[in-house]
Amino acid sequence: MPESNIPFTVAGGVVLVTGAAMGMGRLHALRAAREGATVVILWDVDAGGLESVAREVTALGARAVARAVDLADRDAIAEAARECRAEGALTLLVNNAGIVRGAYFWEHRPGPDIALTMDVNALAPMYVTLAFLPDMMADVGRARRVLNIASAAGTVSNPRMSVYAASKWAVVGWSDSLRLELEQEGYRHLRVTTFCPSYISTGMFAGARGPPAHAAHDSR
Repeated sequence: MPESNIPFTVAGGVVLVTGAAMGMGRLHALRAAREGATVVILWDVDAGGLESVAREVTALGARAVARAVDLADRDAIAEAARECRAEGALTLLVNNAGIVRGAYFWEHRPGPDIALTMDVNALAPMYVTLAFLPDMMADVGRARRVLNIASAAGTVSNPRMSVYAASKWAVVGWSDSLRLELEQEGYRHLRVTTFCPSYISTGMFAGARGPPAHAAHDSR
């Protein structure tokens, strides 16, 4: 396929944001609505928070599709994706949902801490992307993008956040590899961006202080 010169915009498109009930996810959803997205799909485990964000999205002129989804549950992801694919191929997928457990590694519990963190932070972005990617690959009529929210913890070792760091290292490696695969196979209309912010004042890291370094990997 030839290099795509189509500029990327969410205007008139369909956007899906995971972890949309608060923080960065809410901000991504509202920005998509402000920039003219026709449909903004909101996923989160917090049904009450989703309702609030859906009202904000609607007030900005977009149609909000809110669905409570447990991203630690692969079957729940598949079911929600089947429903939401009826909206059409995604213009933008924002894999934003994440959780953190701050403790020394030996204080982590295998299920509620280690497995859950890896399920939500590392595996869910893969499952969600896999569900929507074929339609995004096939529909070459406009520029499309997958935005994976990783973390500076995926590039810098972090005491008391070892499992969280491991989950974000996984996101960085997978996301950038996916970017290269799409480029290699000629899907020039579909790009992948890996965003690695440091601590952001959304409540998730209240009181935490991080290194000044941050990184992003973007397909140009």
